[in-house]
Amino acid sequence: MIKVSTRLMGILAVLSIVTACEKQAEPDAAAMASASGAYKSCAACHGASAEGNEALGAPTLVNLDDWYMRRQLENFHAGRRGADATDSNGQLMASQSANYADAAQVDALLVQIASFDDVLPAASFEADINNGRDHYNMTCGACHGAEGIGNELLNTPSLRGLNDWYLAQQYENFRNGLRGSHADDTYGRQMQSMGQVLQTKDEARNVAAYLLSLGLRD
Repeated sequence: MIKVSTRLMGILAVLSIVTACEKQAEPDAAAMASASGAYKSCAACHGASAEGNEALGAPTLVNLDDWYMRRQLENFHAGRRGADATDSNGQLMASQSANYADAAQVDALLVQIASFDDVLPAASFEADINNGRDHYNMTCGACHGAEGIGNELLNTPSLRGLNDWYLAQQYENFRNGLRGSHADDTYGRQMQSMGQVLQTKDEARNVAAYLLSLGLRD
């Protein structure tokens, strides 16, 4: 059996990220070069400070709950998320989740992400914020909270300070079965059922725009 050094494995992991990102847009070489530690393999797509990159389909990470990120990494690694052949971004994350296969690696990653400054993403599209507020209050607020800050006891993450394009896309993924279809993805399956409530892409975009308009959490 050929033994591969840890350093070589790390280099191969970074190269695989660059190759995957190049299929969509140019990776941020400067961000990747400046990054270090557990986060280094994430920087090519998510940016030097986890600010995200819409062109690569990589959302900001700095405003996501740490417990939620841990669960999603576990889902990607276990095949509960990112298994659909038409979900290219999900498949990329599923392949890269192998870099964080144990709890210590995930802990180090989450600590590093928490060290970055919280930044509110810019709006990426125009939408009807008042309509989004109404739909949110009728559909989402019972679980995610009146202010969108989530509730860990209900396993519902905060939706504040996230990219509007990412929230809208994930809602569509739930609606279309790209996400939440795995039998063991308990909370994803709940969201998939809720994905049928908003009837159009515009309604989902309105809700995403409303949540972004609320700003960062205190």
